[in-house]
Amino acid sequence: MSSTSSGVAALLPPRGPLRAYALTTLVDWIGNGLFHTGAALFFTRVVGLGATQVGLGLTIAALLGPTVAVPAGRLGDRFGHRRVYLATVLVRAVAFAGYLVVDGFAAFVAVVCAIALAESASRPVRGAYLARIADDSALVAVSAYTRVMLNVGFSLGSLGAGAALAADSRTGYAALVLGNCLSYAIVAVIVSRMPDDRPMAAPVAAARPVHRLGALRDRRFLTLAALSGLLYVNADILNLGLPLWISSRTHAPTWTVAALMLLNTALVILLQVRAARGSDTVSGAAVAGRRAGWALFAACAVTATTAALPPVPAVLVLAVGVALLTAGELLSSASGWGISYGLADPHRQGEFLGAWSLGSDLARAGGPLLVAALVTHGGAPGWLLLGTLFLAAGTVTVPFAGRGAVDRAKETAGSPAEPSAPKFG
Repeated sequence: MSSTSSGVAALLPPRGPLRAYALTTLVDWIGNGLFHTGAALFFTRVVGLGATQVGLGLTIAALLGPTVAVPAGRLGDRFGHRRVYLATVLVRAVAFAGYLVVDGFAAFVAVVCAIALAESASRPVRGAYLARIADDSALVAVSAYTRVMLNVGFSLGSLGAGAALAADSRTGYAALVLGNCLSYAIVAVIVSRMPDDRPMAAPVAAARPVHRLGALRDRRFLTLAALSGLLYVNADILNLGLPLWISSRTHAPTWTVAALMLLNTALVILLQVRAARGSDTVSGAAVAGRRAGWALFAACAVTATTAALPPVPAVLVLAVGVALLTAGELLSSASGWGISYGLADPHRQGEFLGAWSLGSDLARAGGPLLVAALVTHGGAPGWLLLGTLFLAAGTVTVPFAGRGAVDRAKETAGSPAEPSAPKFG
């Protein structure tokens, strides 16, 4: 019993606000796992939409969502990040419930856009709130713990969705929607009980005049966000590229897709915290980005060899490719956390993290199309081209991050002494 408890504790950050923060992720993604596992069938069989309509609506929402990231971050900087984050959770709870009354494409687009806007607004304020409750040296580690909770939660939610999918009824799919709404209600209760973070004092804010574009003027920061977004395209390989490749270009059985997904999830849960070590500085995070580029290049190169292999060797080599892909995923995540927190203005953390979210999201927006085109039509050369893109993005991250750190150090040295933000650890 004690060994089991210690094993669970190893996946969690220290007790207090940081553990509550990780718990919100676990509950949130149990709900997401419930809903998204059956979302495609719910939209087509219950709502009655065509696959093209679903894809178009989700694309519109994906393009609209990032536009609120920076304004939401500024609201958090001004009124408190916990309060804004709580508001986005409540909006998502109500918006998801709206799916139950959707009866056409227009209503679907309205609901999915409301959800996308709330989700995009939540990311920077949630990240900035973490910066207020955690020591600077622990930010990357807690982000890693949180990502473990994300994967555990989504896995549990997906398993829980099995009964509804087996029933294949309107009531079953409605239960998935309501389960997700309930998860947001629980998250809202947890967040409401967490320490409030006070907005920056007015005299300090007045001493630091801000251009109307704010963080959006920091071209190096936005470039690094875009490079991070390109590395994050590895998720599209797992979710889209590999299924297409395995089903159309290899002799591996189709069940390989599910097995590789489980392998990826298990490796993330077991290794994300360890992979994040050393990324709590900008220089360390930049090196992690470079290593991610190499790992993703190797993953693409290995996967490219599987087209001509018999079934069993193909499955084994694909497993090696996914292990390398997961290594790149873990390192790229750690790199993004370390650089974004390390180079964000600590007095406008929400705004800068909003700009990071915007730059990263826009950079990876074309990821599904790029991956699908290169994998489906490019064959082995397409995989190598995709790997080269990852390698280039990871390699140039190091010099850009180094210059960004120098610029941030100069700004800090030239700023008047200011009181440090209170921590709630």
